[in-house]
Amino acid sequence: GSCVELSTRRTKLLIDFGTPLSTLTLQEAKDSSAIENIITTHDDLYKTIIFEEMYANPASKEVRNYALVLTHGFELVRKNKFLSSNHILKIQEILEQNDAGYRKQTGTTLINLATDE
Repeated sequence: GSCVELSTRRTKLLIDFGTPLSTLTLQEAKDSSAIENIITTHDDLYKTIIFEEMYANPASKEVRNYALVLTHGFELVRKNKFLSSNHILKIQEILEQNDAGYRKQTGTTLINLATDE
């Protein structure tokens, strides 16, 4: 696109990500991703958001995508007043960039190590 289009897009991204909710969403996405050993800095994350075409490392792109999906899920709940299994599947589809759906294999168990539950 033209320089004007690119500048307009960057300005919109700055505005969209400049709200307190978006800042919290980015922080949550960054911290949650760190648990999965996807580490990025705030600087790299904001560069990825603003200059996606020119600067993006894989970890920052992953965190940015997670933040966008969190925002999408929040908007679904705000609009519909609930979160359905279809909404969850759509969120997963956006995040994973495929439509694999729920895991069908058995054997995965989530356990709280502190309570053994």
